[in-house]
Amino acid sequence: MADGRTPLLRELLGGDGRLIVVSNRGPITFDWDPDQPGRLMASRGSGGLVTALGELGRHAPVTWVAAAMTPADRTAAAALGGITRARLARARHGEADSRGGGEGAALTWSPTGGRTSTSVAERGTAVLEAAEPAVTPAVVGELVQGLMPNQDLDLVYVLVDEEAYDRHYWIVANPFLWFIQHEMYAPAYGPNVDDELMDAWRRGYRPVNEQLADAAVEAAGDDPNPVILLQDYHLYLAAQRIRDRRPDATILHFNHIPWPSAGQWQLIPQSMRRAICEGLLACDIVGLQTDRYADNFLDSVASFVRDARVDRDGRNVLWRGRRIRVRAYPISVDPDGLLAFSRSEAVEERVRRLSERVGRAGNPRLIVRADRIEPSKNALRGFLAFESLLARRPELRETTRFVAVQAPTRTEIPEYAQYAAAVREVVARINGMADPEDLPVWIYDGSDYAMAIAALRLADVVVVNPLIDGMNLVAKEAVLVGQNPVLVLSETAGAAEQLASDSLTVAPGDIVGTAAAIERGLDMPPAERRHHLRRLRASVREEDLDWWLTRQLRDLSAIRRGVLPPSRRLRDSLRRVETETV
Repeated sequence: MADGRTPLLRELLGGDGRLIVVSNRGPITFDWDPDQPGRLMASRGSGGLVTALGELGRHAPVTWVAAAMTPADRTAAAALGGITRARLARARHGEADSRGGGEGAALTWSPTGGRTSTSVAERGTAVLEAAEPAVTPAVVGELVQGLMPNQDLDLVYVLVDEEAYDRHYWIVANPFLWFIQHEMYAPAYGPNVDDELMDAWRRGYRPVNEQLADAAVEAAGDDPNPVILLQDYHLYLAAQRIRDRRPDATILHFNHIPWPSAGQWQLIPQSMRRAICEGLLACDIVGLQTDRYADNFLDSVASFVRDARVDRDGRNVLWRGRRIRVRAYPISVDPDGLLAFSRSEAVEERVRRLSERVGRAGNPRLIVRADRIEPSKNALRGFLAFESLLARRPELRETTRFVAVQAPTRTEIPEYAQYAAAVREVVARINGMADPEDLPVWIYDGSDYAMAIAALRLADVVVVNPLIDGMNLVAKEAVLVGQNPVLVLSETAGAAEQLASDSLTVAPGDIVGTAAAIERGLDMPPAERRHHLRRLRASVREEDLDWWLTRQLRDLSAIRRGVLPPSRRLRDSLRRVETETV
């Protein structure tokens, strides 16, 4: 543990306290093996939240509260119910639970899903076969330890009402709040705040927020001053419930996605946007990814919470006798952990496989993207830019390949399914009827994180061109693990505030400019590549996951001592401005 955090954690948590993290989705998802009934599977969650917080238990004692989302999650939640930390610690080491439930469970690891690596931590998927059909705390503890080793981590999976959860997640959180905050609605057509949406808000979003908040309060137990870290847009109303029950709690809500301008929020009813803002004002600190999003939040409060006094320069809000701090905490990665994983056997095997295919294709240069196929990631325009570049420079069909490690997501939402179909259509058009090695675009399974890291290691150019996002950790992963890549980065990615000056920045809607940036990246001399990559790596290493956590702990500690944390704006990054020659 870093020296700077040790006194902060001691001051905040004392000898026995724990950080309480509350999120919609937990760091591990449990499932039943469809081929072998009674065989419990567990996989590490995907997405930026788990990527960023998945190693938090290495740095601090953590109790993680989340909703049980799958039937196997519910079974695991029932097994974990009421376990003390001491009993779960023993379960992690394969010992019997003190209630006797773990005795007689024979635990064995075995590979699944066709993956060939032997390390569970490398694979990201674990399987346990129990000699008894009952799932015991020992079984669940062993799975957790296998996927998230060497962490002081307790899991609390909450059995939320399924119908309420469906309303909460599938109607309000996704797509409604996600679309609002990523500015993905065409205002002439959406959003439509109808009876179904309002019912989902009242009988889904609000009660699920309250249930997870109540679970956090229970997890705090008799801790006299609990520290609770709420995560993301699924939990905008949770802080108020916690504040009502535990006014002594110190609460920080961190939002992983963008916070748009006040004008975007005016598309939805006044009562709803005020409830969101007031829910967040129950916190002591509201954390956003970037300075721009912090300023947008302050503007929203000034616009919609009329009895609040907003100090934009000091980034504080005075409301109902309390002072709320609004801060920017750009999330990052664990460089040492990521680099260790990038050298793991799982990644090395995929590097060998990809390198062999590159060799068969004549050693082309590689353009790489690694993300989900969903509208905000803007993959469609990325492929259209590549198609435009090939039309202008047809020789690149022989000397380059576009490696896309992508996975569809939220296919139940029509807009997502339609977008994925449009992406597949453009890729098919680019590839035509070529032989597999001659295809200009190579598609790989985006759920295979090891393949994503392998592709980033070999990349000559990495394309990160979202319409808008909170941070985009792929940009930071790419510069850490890549051998000598050029980063093509959207100006609207959260990471642009930190990385723009040494990237080739593009406007997300500019297909011509993106094609030109990819071309420039392919042609950039090695010395220039190394210069920019050194600076990018230094920046990401300086502002890493430890830095992100330490800033939050430092501000929480200041609040506990009655000191006003500094408003601290991040350093400005100068973006290149390209002038057109007439």
